[in-house]
Formats: sequence, structure tokens, C-alpha cells
Amino acid sequence: MEQGDPAKETLVINHEDDNTGNDVDNNEQPELASYGDGGTRPTCLQRLANINVFTGTISITVLLTSTLSTYVNSQVTTLEKQFGLSSSETGFLMASNDIGYITVGIFISYFAPRVHIPRFLAVFTVLFGISGIVCSLPHFLYGVEQNIGESQSENNTAMRNNFIGQLCVKSNQSGNDLCDSNETGGSKPRDHATAAVAIIAVGMIVQGIAKAPRHPFLVTYVDDNVVRTKTGYYVGIIITIAILGPVLSYSLGSLFSRLYVTLEATDLHPRHPKWVGAWWLGYIVFGAAAIVVAFPVFLFPRRLRGAPTREEAVRKTTEVVHGDIKRFQAMEEIKTYFRLLRSILSNPIFMLLLCATISLIFGVGGLHSFMPKYIENQFGLEAWKANLIMAGLGLSTATVGTFVGGWLTKRFKMGPMVALKVTAILYFGVVVFYGLGFVFGCEQPEILNTPGSAANTCPAGCPCNDLEYFPVCGSDSRNYFSPCHAGCGYHEKGMYTNCTCIPGGEATAGSCEYNCPLAYPYFISIGMSFLLSTMAIMPKIISEIRCVTEEEKSLSIGVMTVLASLFGWLLSPVIFGRVIDSSCLIWDSVCGERGACVLYNMADFRIKLHGVVLGARGTSFVFTFLACLVAIKTKKWKLKEEKEALKD
Repeated sequence: MEQGDPAKETLVINHEDDNTGNDVDNNEQPELASYGDGGTRPTCLQRLANINVFTGTISITVLLTSTLSTYVNSQVTTLEKQFGLSSSETGFLMASNDIGYITVGIFISYFAPRVHIPRFLAVFTVLFGISGIVCSLPHFLYGVEQNIGESQSENNTAMRNNFIGQLCVKSNQSGNDLCDSNETGGSKPRDHATAAVAIIAVGMIVQGIAKAPRHPFLVTYVDDNVVRTKTGYYVGIIITIAILGPVLSYSLGSLFSRLYVTLEATDLHPRHPKWVGAWWLGYIVFGAAAIVVAFPVFLFPRRLRGAPTREEAVRKTTEVVHGDIKRFQAMEEIKTYFRLLRSILSNPIFMLLLCATISLIFGVGGLHSFMPKYIENQFGLEAWKANLIMAGLGLSTATVGTFVGGWLTKRFKMGPMVALKVTAILYFGVVVFYGLGFVFGCEQPEILNTPGSAANTCPAGCPCNDLEYFPVCGSDSRNYFSPCHAGCGYHEKGMYTNCTCIPGGEATAGSCEYNCPLAYPYFISIGMSFLLSTMAIMPKIISEIRCVTEEEKSLSIGVMTVLASLFGWLLSPVIFGRVIDSSCLIWDSVCGERGACVLYNMADFRIKLHGVVLGARGTSFVFTFLACLVAIKTKKWKLKEEKEALKD
């Protein structure tokens, strides 16, 4: 028989004649497909076709794909610096992932019970890896402006000003004069920005398509291959490992942010206003790794050894394998699809949980997209430190919370009603801890000699460009608008000297470090909100997949994830980006083009960010609470739970 023949993968159905003409015993569990399909099947591989090995293998692939999906969050400020992007533009970039997901999400989830799930997951993981490598192409196509030495740049004022800022010298030209001259090298800051962002967006869209089957296929596959009370446990393990993806992306994102974009030695440092980290490196590392780990997934069978025999699962598998022509006629499939969709959308508990999920994802998506940027600006940290803090928060809270939530569902054999109540309680705690984000913030650092402000205390008489914000930290530990506005006339080996407006006369590039006493309370409160939120993941999933019928399960998961992506993951980065842009005080402006925001109103940033998040999380709690009330009033699960208890 040829390799991949579906007859080799099927279950042996009760009452079907075997080769001897004898009927198979009704009480005998159907034989399951071996590990690997077609050709020789070594016994050692057949023994690996079980739920434990599958969970471990697929967890690694999910870890790397989730790492790739969230890696862009760790590089927001880096991309904004290199390509002169606003927060709303980077928000669109992050939303591109879900544009791809939404195009195929609902439709592909419908086929979860009808296809070879491990093979589909493996193919899409390879596609995921390729899309990651595509995202790195702008670096190789367009590169970045080199930080050449001072001796080489002394005859090029534009080049010098770009890396050391404008000095207090009489020969200064205005920004417009520089743009009109040939000193810019014929290239404007955003010449390649549109093309670069378009390439990254395409890669992100392909990532969205590749991640579409991940959640519905995994939940369906696990639920069909274990007893019902253990679904939450195994899915909880997979999700726990998946949540390590953002931890890994922020951790390695922190490392890559400390490397200069060209990977060459430079006299710049991470606090320097013109520092650009090696953002492209993560896409290559994670993309290549995803391709490699996809291949073991190809070897798993349609159904695992030791999987429980369920009439519905056996029927669907048999229909696929034997190619029941009538069942797979196009019109029949379309009718079935819309019948199930109509039933799902008319389910009041499902719709309330859907609204809760959309609100939840909207808040989480926006917060996680710009959280590293918020930490950088609110607490005056470099990008690599902000990423390291995000990694620490994720590792210490999210992974523990998800595992504990999954363990609790198994330990107490949570039915959907109990799981829904637990979810509502945890969501209330999340609202409380998020609310503390309004309180724990820092004061706006003072910037001396800002043009047009009362802080302009030193009229040095220098012909400075008032639009060129290039902060320096004086030897008096105070911030100044630029080297020129601080009266600095010389620059050598990273040090500004002869600064007439600074006591001590010296300065270094970048804002001064400062300690905010409320930083640690803020991280604790946000960490607690992460912990409670992730503890609610598994109880919420149990409620979602039990509020629909077995036939509706895979499609309901697809509907939930796609609509949550459409109104949550897709919209939140764009909307949050616009909200954050409205808090900008100073925009980078070169040659008449507005680039990235270089200074925010920190109090406004804090209030707007946490206000939107708190509103979203509060709405999620309200919908979950209403779902509890409807379930209690209709007694939807009471009889069903009694039957499940007797069956198990």
C-alpha cells in the first residue's frame, strides 16, 4: 500500500469484518493508527503515539510560533526609531498578524474534525517559520545609516548631527537649510520606511494565516484523544508552554536590543537617542527554529494510542477515511456549516462569553503591544531593560497562573458551571489590580532649555534648531533639550564638553537615569493582574467548549478566536496606538517629515493607557457575570454534568 494511504490510519470499527471473516468484538477498543503513516513503522515510534509525547512535542512548536508572533512587541521603539514610525503605524504593523488570521480562521476551524490534524499543524508551522524570515528582509534590503567616525563626518554636518546632535557653533545651519543642501546624501529618513513596513506587514499577515488552525485544531485533537475531565489539564500544559513564548521573545528581544543593528562595534550606547537594536535577528532565529521543530509533528497519527472511543469521534474519523462521497458533497457541507453557525450564534451563554472574550483580548492586546514602550517612557529605562522586566513578569506570573488554572480544573474536575463562576471571581480580581496602575506612576522629568518654555534658563546665543530634540544628561544630573541648547561646543568619544549652560561643563548623550519609588509597586500590581488573568484561562475554555454540542465544538472555537481577533487583537493595537500618540509632546521632525514620538506626557500616557485597559477588563467581567446568571437561571449544565459524571 502506498505511503499516506488513509486506510492505514483508520480505526477498526466495531462489527466490521476482518480478514478472517469474523466480527470484531463490540467491547474491544478500536486499534489506533501507528506513530507515523505509511511505510515501515518501527515499534519504538509506535509507542510514542500517545497524548504525553504529543503534548510535549506540540508544546515546543507552539512555544516557538507564539514567540515569533509576539516578538514584534519587544521591538516597537526600535522599529519606530529606524523607520520614523508613530505608535498608530506600529499598531497597524502588529494588527497585520490578525488580518491574516481572520481571513481563514472561521473556515479552517470547521474542518478540524475532518482532516489529519498533526499534519496540518506541521505544515502551518513551517509556513510560520518562513513568514518570520520574511520579516527580517528590510534589514538586508535597506540596512541602516552607519555611525561613521567623527573624523569622517566632520565635513558632513547632517551626518554628524544625526549621531551626536547639533553643537553650539556659529556655522550651524537650520534644519531646512540642511535638507535643501546635498549634505543629507540624497536620502530622506523615511525613504524606505513604507517599503520596509509593507514587507514586515506581509510577513505578519502570513503568520496570522499560519496560526489560524493552532487553537481550534489543538483543543479538538486533545479533547478527542483524552477523557473529558483531562482536556483542561493537557491543554493547560500546552498553553502554559505557549505563554513562555512571549517570555522568550522578551528575553531574547532584550538581548538583541543590546546589540547594535549592524552587529558591529560602535561608540553608541543603548541610552543614546540614535541607538537602534538588532531587531531583525530575532525573526531569523525564531523563524528557522520553527521550521526545524515542525517535522516531528508530521509523524503523529490521526488518533493517538489509548484514545477513548467516542461514537461521534469515531463516526467523523471513519467518514473522512472512507471518503463518504455524499457527506462531503459541497452543498451538504455548506448547509451543515451554516446550520451549526446559526445554532452557535443563537446560544446566549456562548454569545456572552464571546463578548467577554472580545473585551478581554482588546485590553490584553493593546496593553501587551505597548507595555514595553510604556515601561521605557514611564520609568526612564532602556529598551532591553523594559523587555527583561516583561520577560520576568511573564515567567513569574503568567506561566504559573496558566498551569495552576489547568491543574485546578483537573484536580476538582470542574464542570462548566463551577469553571464559569471561578472565571468571574478571577476577573474581578484582575480589575482591582489593574486599577492600581492609575496610582503607581512617575513625575515628568524636567528638561532644561526647552524652546518656548519657562525652563529655557540659559540663552547661550547659539543658532540652534528648535525642532531637533536630542536629549543630553549634564554633569549636574539634569536633562537638556540638545547639546546645542546646553551650550556644548565640542564632542569627543561620546562626551560633550565646554557646555556653557551646564555646571561642570560636560554632558553625555541620552536622558539621565532616575529612580521612581513607585516602580516596584507598579510591577507587583501588574504581575498580580497577569497571574489572576492567566489562572482564568483554563476554566474559561472549559465553559466555552461545554456550552455547545460536540458537533459545534470545533466551529465554536473558530468563531470565538476569529471574532476575538477581529475586534480584539486586530483593533486594539491600532486604537491603543492612536491613544498613545495623543500623549506625545515632541515629535521627531527631519526635513519636514514627522517621524516617531520622542517625548511623552507621562501622566497623560499613564491615565489613557490604563483607562482603556481597565474599561475593557471591567466589561469582560460584566459579561462573564451575566453568563453565570443566565446559566444558573436556565440550569443549562445541571443535567449534562450529571450524565458526564455517570459516564466517566
